[in-house]
Amino acid sequence: MKSLTRRNLGRRRARHTRRLRDSHGLSLLEVCASITVFGLIVGGLTSSTIGIVRTTATSRHSTAAAALIQETVERFRAIDPATEPAEFAAGYHADPNNPINGYGEEGGSYLRSWMVTRNNPQAGVAQVVIEVTWSDPKPRTLTAITFVCQTDTCS
Repeated sequence: MKSLTRRNLGRRRARHTRRLRDSHGLSLLEVCASITVFGLIVGGLTSSTIGIVRTTATSRHSTAAAALIQETVERFRAIDPATEPAEFAAGYHADPNNPINGYGEEGGSYLRSWMVTRNNPQAGVAQVVIEVTWSDPKPRTLTAITFVCQTDTCS
């Protein structure tokens, strides 16, 4: 065992003091830099998340509008031409339940309308242009065109 002389004791204190001085923690500059980097990362993630949420909402509305159009197309294809229903008359028509929801029921944010042009592109066939509009927050429109037989026999 070494004897503790004043000299050895002084060296030990110097080493111990040096260690304490070197491990005081982070400087103010290091803390500011890490807060800045953290803020930039969080800001980037926040803006990405907001963009994803908006894109998802637009996609959801577009899908609902497409379903409303498809339902209208199927309704027109199921019409018996001999009955001459009012909604199949030539001209502009709006859904009587407007505004509608994604299921076609009253009380939503979609407006559905259609334009019937008879004998177009040929005699006995009607062209039907169906539009569904909504806002999210910009006004948007989805349009489809279908052709429906006006007679019992279409060629």
